Amino acid sequence: MKEVRRISDALKVRAVHQRDEIAHDDTRRQITYAQWDREADEIGGGLAAAGLVPGDRVFLPISNLHAVEMAIAVFAVFRAGGIACPINTRLTAREIADYAALIEPRWCITDVPDAVAGVKFDGCWSADAMPRDLAALPDQATLDPAADAEILGTSGTTGKIKGVVLSHPDLAKGVTGTNLDRSRSTLSALPLTGSGGNIGIVMLPARGGATAITQPKFDPKGFLELVKEKRPNLVYLVPSMLRLILDHPDVADYDFAGVKYLMTGTAPLPHDSVKRAMELWPHVRVRNSYGMSEGGIGLGTTSKEQVLKPGCVGKLPAHMQIRDEQGNVITTPGVVGEIYGYQKHPRRYWNDPEATAASFIGGWTKTGDLGFVDEDGDLIMAGRSKELIIRGGYNITPLEIETVLHLHPAVQQAAVVGVAHDVLGEDIAAAVTLRPGATATATDIQSFCREHLADNKVPRTLLILDEMPLNPNGKIMKKDLVAPLTEAAKARRTAA
Repeated sequence: MKEVRRISDALKVRAVHQRDEIAHDDTRRQITYAQWDREADEIGGGLAAAGLVPGDRVFLPISNLHAVEMAIAVFAVFRAGGIACPINTRLTAREIADYAALIEPRWCITDVPDAVAGVKFDGCWSADAMPRDLAALPDQATLDPAADAEILGTSGTTGKIKGVVLSHPDLAKGVTGTNLDRSRSTLSALPLTGSGGNIGIVMLPARGGATAITQPKFDPKGFLELVKEKRPNLVYLVPSMLRLILDHPDVADYDFAGVKYLMTGTAPLPHDSVKRAMELWPHVRVRNSYGMSEGGIGLGTTSKEQVLKPGCVGKLPAHMQIRDEQGNVITTPGVVGEIYGYQKHPRRYWNDPEATAASFIGGWTKTGDLGFVDEDGDLIMAGRSKELIIRGGYNITPLEIETVLHLHPAVQQAAVVGVAHDVLGEDIAAAVTLRPGATATATDIQSFCREHLADNKVPRTLLILDEMPLNPNGKIMKKDLVAPLTEAAKARRTAA
């Protein structure tokens, strides 16, 4: 058996064992393991011939329209000895330029040339015209097995994008390339530039042997059509995508008989989405997962009982802890603290030692997420530490309120933030969007909250919006809601 020193070695093994099986399918193009392996070699050689040397960063602003080319490009960069740097094509040109200034890529492969028009590279190619020169491919045995492999841009919901560095030992951990007991196919519409889409989908065929099917651009009806056409064993949907599918008027008409698992993650999962999915597809096993680009954490629910607990992401494993503000480990069930995760191969922020020192401590990743362990040993998410609202001296987590808001039959999306208050310090404000065809007033929704929440947790200010501000990964940009909700809160108090 060939040793898997680098994650790109796993593809070489797959190309022997699963030569003619489909590795990636973006509905425009399919590629087998053998084709993926050959093209990664050819383009890796082309990059080397152009002047790439080990350690060079290669910028990869490639959309899901070219998901197959993204998979080829990432592994070609590995084969050339470079560092792959995927970046979401939905970012603005300014954001992309700022990120390029941080990681200083010499090379670029893209399908959105206008987005990088202001960035200087030593070489930039179109995703459908990458350089090829098999003769120039470096001897893979000479490449450092401990080298940096990728820099993944964080979602940027609270500030400038940081680059999280992943090494080859990190990506290749536990991978032999020959585990043939696998899920046969996975369908998703995750951007292949974030950790979920990159590690979970781009790497999936090489790591686990399953076919990765990618919807070029998410839309609920199109996704349902692909479930019908491709018959995947597993579908992976972020919570916002799942809600849009569940709200589609024709969702019950689509056959999910071949789907065994529905996996979700990357953002808090509304409890009513779980219940609705289970009622609609009783044979499908719903799984809620928890992970982050910074690493050190990774778990998911494994039973129906767990996923039916609001906020549950599975049993707390040995490599994760709940700690108080002083860094002491909390062992008492029900006590909220910050989640930490241990990583054998710690990650870091590229060119940002201050942020690295603050978030990566002795192999432990300080996540910024709040949670507690219940009597069953399950981890229950309670929100972000930076989002914690302190109202009149009481700590209130937005997630608890958002869970109730999502239970309202008219609410599709919900976000809760703290706004300044002269007496209380902070007060609670919420923004929601409504399901298609649904009607409700702010007063209706607040009355509903009073039936399910303590009085001090009911949003005093509530806005109904046409749409939420979302980042390129589909997460709600709460920082963009603070100003309008603050103004609404001031207007409400003035009127009162």
